[in-house]
Amino acid sequence: MQAIGTLGPSGFRVELKIDNHTIISDEPTDKGGQDQGPAAFSLLGAALAACTAATLRYYANLKQMPLEGVVVEVDPVRRTPAEQNAAGPEAKATLIRKTIKLVGDKLSPEQREKLIAVAEKCPVNRTLLEGVDMEKA
Repeated sequence: MQAIGTLGPSGFRVELKIDNHTIISDEPTDKGGQDQGPAAFSLLGAALAACTAATLRYYANLKQMPLEGVVVEVDPVRRTPAEQNAAGPEAKATLIRKTIKLVGDKLSPEQREKLIAVAEKCPVNRTLLEGVDMEKA
């Protein structure tokens, strides 16, 4: 799984080739872009939302739970230095707010609780919590 980003001679529009898919990322107009696609930071949130939803579907199917759907809202924000200081000495510069809505009237309270616990095990969630090593080529 490889992503290749190509930026043209001006602006912030980036063509992203991811496996056999192509998507566009851009900055909003108030930041000098043309708003032709989501900003890179928004794509981080989208990756977490997609992974969380897919993980829940996989687990619900495996356990034959009556999950009708999932809505995952992710809002990654960069804290200002003042916000980071106010959050405490262990606070990170980035805060990700994630809300999960499970759709399915036939889900028991125990199934809902298990699904919320399983959501934390999606690979993107775990990667964000664990951190990464990064190589420069």
